[in-house]
Amino acid sequence: MVRELKKILYDHPRYRADSENVQTKYSFEARPQRGIIVNNASADLVKLSADNYIGNLSSFVGLAPVEALPGTTVEWVRENFNVLEQHCSERSVFPSPPGVYFLSVLDIPDQPNSVPGHFTMDPVLTVVQEPLIAFLSSADPDAQLSHDNVYPGSLRLWLDNRRVLVPDVDYSVDYPSGHISFLKATPSGMSVFADYRYRIGLLGPFDFFRDTPNVTALPGAVIAFGDRAQNCDKVAIVVTDTRTDVAEVFGGKFEVKFELIVFTRDSEDRERMTDYVILKFIELTKDLGYDGLELLDISPGGENEEVYNETTDEYYYESSVSLSMRVDWEIQVPIPAVVSRIELTSKAAEQEHGYLDGSYPLDLLKPGNSSSVAGIPVWVGRGRKRLTYESIR
Repeated sequence: MVRELKKILYDHPRYRADSENVQTKYSFEARPQRGIIVNNASADLVKLSADNYIGNLSSFVGLAPVEALPGTTVEWVRENFNVLEQHCSERSVFPSPPGVYFLSVLDIPDQPNSVPGHFTMDPVLTVVQEPLIAFLSSADPDAQLSHDNVYPGSLRLWLDNRRVLVPDVDYSVDYPSGHISFLKATPSGMSVFADYRYRIGLLGPFDFFRDTPNVTALPGAVIAFGDRAQNCDKVAIVVTDTRTDVAEVFGGKFEVKFELIVFTRDSEDRERMTDYVILKFIELTKDLGYDGLELLDISPGGENEEVYNETTDEYYYESSVSLSMRVDWEIQVPIPAVVSRIELTSKAAEQEHGYLDGSYPLDLLKPGNSSSVAGIPVWVGRGRKRLTYESIR
């Protein structure tokens, strides 16, 4: 509201010099000759219900928490449509490779927000379905990933792209070098595919200010920094190669009421300034709607006088303007989890036998029992057919 009033006064040549005299709660160091006070702002009661759920936000980028850190430095992250349009008119290609980008705060801006803070980016890039090896015989004990410096715990090996191999049972891996050793006889004629993440080194440091976006640290993304920056804070920005659900969106509307006090040293000037403010708000109704602000009503109120100098019998002349607006509110709750495959298996049998030697079937859906390595049996349909829901990728 203060920003809009400053713009309204600046557009008038008579009040241009007074555009900075728009304050809240009479916070002037020295009271000026003319100005506007935004006073008594209030809003109606908002009752949350199931109707406030809007849906899921689909995007290439999303936020995720890191360990037990607060993660309040970054308010939100969005796609940068201007950059996406430079790569594809349909905005269907994201310029940065998929992965998890860890943003670490080195130091925060000073309180006046004149000296920037700094942060770094630690990209951990994602590789999916990389062809690793095609077994020609049962004596192929080694394989090599195409990237080294593999992120610990991120490797998944798939036999014929259907069954995940068990680490330390079917294979072992040296994460710094990306070298893989198979611990069992390899099945001839089958292939192994790898999913993993790897580091490429720190990027930055980059500058940032409070309440300011950054569009250069992660090409294709807008990283919005709020006013809750903390030293040593850390947050993860997840980038995918296709748009996925990254947040649940809740929203609604509520009404906000404002009381404006227009004051001048001249009674006629007070009337002109009050009429000008009212007419400009009515004129800007359509433009405010584009920003999600709906002007419901506006009305002039009473007038009064306040003594400026009793000796010379000078006064301040004031008038009030009441207006009501309906505004949108929206919050987004991140969905950081990326489910690549769900498996319901007998862990005891899996750890004992593994899958590399082909002793157990790779079918995704098959009859089983409670101790079968294929999975946990479920009863399906009225015919009570017992099937095992093994895995989904």
